[in-house]
Amino acid sequence: MERKFNQTPGDTNIAILGYLTKVGTWMNLRQITTGTPGSDLNRDRLRSILESFNKKGFVEIRESQNPKAKFEYRVTEKGKTSFLKCVNFEPDVRYILGLRDFKDNSL
Repeated sequence: MERKFNQTPGDTNIAILGYLTKVGTWMNLRQITTGTPGSDLNRDRLRSILESFNKKGFVEIRESQNPKAKFEYRVTEKGKTSFLKCVNFEPDVRYILGLRDFKDNSL
């Protein structure tokens, strides 16, 4: 019997870091919301996650170049490294943590 998961907070965090790592440039909330695969986050929740990532040094925040957006976000080297560690867990560890297999989702 195959184990099915709903998206966990860990999946969401990994999806956000993965998308920012893949893109590698400054992005605003709308761009991140529409580009993050498998996520249906509202902007307030996404902003909260990105602010917590900033406090940990995973993302940088700057005032937006676009007048319609307040801030832009970009992944740091620490964020990229942390993302890669998460997706490179052994399959059994990922299963125990309840994480999806992100390698199959081309992040």
